[in-house]
Parts: sequence; structure tokens; C-alpha cells
Amino acid sequence: MDVEDAILKRRSVRSYKNKGISREKLEKIMDCARMAPSANNRQDWKFVVVDDDVVKDRIYEVANRQGFVREAPVVIAGVTTDPKDIMSCGVPAGVVDLSIAMDHLALKAADEGLGTCWIGAFNQEEAKEAIEIPEKYEVVALMTVGHPSRPLEAEEKNRKDLEEIISYNTYTE
Repeated sequence: MDVEDAILKRRSVRSYKNKGISREKLEKIMDCARMAPSANNRQDWKFVVVDDDVVKDRIYEVANRQGFVREAPVVIAGVTTDPKDIMSCGVPAGVVDLSIAMDHLALKAADEGLGTCWIGAFNQEEAKEAIEIPEKYEVVALMTVGHPSRPLEAEEKNRKDLEEIISYNTYTE
């Protein structure tokens, strides 16, 4: 699959087959996340790969009890290890860096025929407690990963037209 195919086939999957993911495949996916760029190449991140049902149940509880969290064979927490690092543009580097890495992860998962779903609906403090993350760090996002209940296929996505989201040289409404 090429990059464009992965982009077009990737979707937010909220229904998974009861089928695990091999450690080899998980590590291939995580290696692609690892290759993402980061501010000053600091790689201020850690990924907590959760495949234990007891720990997944704790994440399910702190992620607003969304059923697909419990159903997915794996939930990955993207953690910034330097949440106070602010880029000169005023934006937290860890949020940007983890978002890039998690998107690499999502696209490689799609390439491997796996579905993912970004989760931002969770309680930060309870999530850190559930997976034993030190208080000084932050969970930027959670992501489920698994075999989707229906195959990934390119689908029409409800997106704004390009003319609505781009302008050239200066910002225009």
C-alpha cells in the first residue's frame, strides 16, 4: 500500500474483531512511530502499549467508558516526557511531536490492515494513574489498534473543499 492509499483507507475504527496482534506486527508499527520527526530531534516521548485486559479495563473506565476501548486488542498511550517544552512559536512541542508520531502509527497500522481510533476523551490524571505514568509527564492521546470488524477500504469522507481550508501567501476568510 502506498501512503495515499493508507491515508484514504484510514478511518476511526470503533468496532474490532476478537483477534490479537502479533508482537512482530506491533513493533513494525511502533518503529514507524519512532521515525517521526520531533522538535530538535529530542524525541521526548514514550509509548505505552497496553494489551493486558485488566489494564485495558482501567483505560476503558478513564476514557468515558467507550466500549471500543475494551474491545480493541491494543490501546497505545502517547506520552510526552517534557510537557513544559514550548516551541518558540508558543505551541507545546510534546503535543505536536506526539501527534505526528501517532499519525505515523495510524498510517502504518492502516498499511498493515489494522484499524485505529484517536481518543482524546479521557481523564488525564486517572489515565496516568491507570498506566502508572509519572505525574510530571502527560498523556497526549490514546489510540486503539486492532483488526477492524469490516475491512479498511477507501471511502468517501466528509471533508471541506480545498478552497475552504487553504489560502496562498496571506490568510483569507
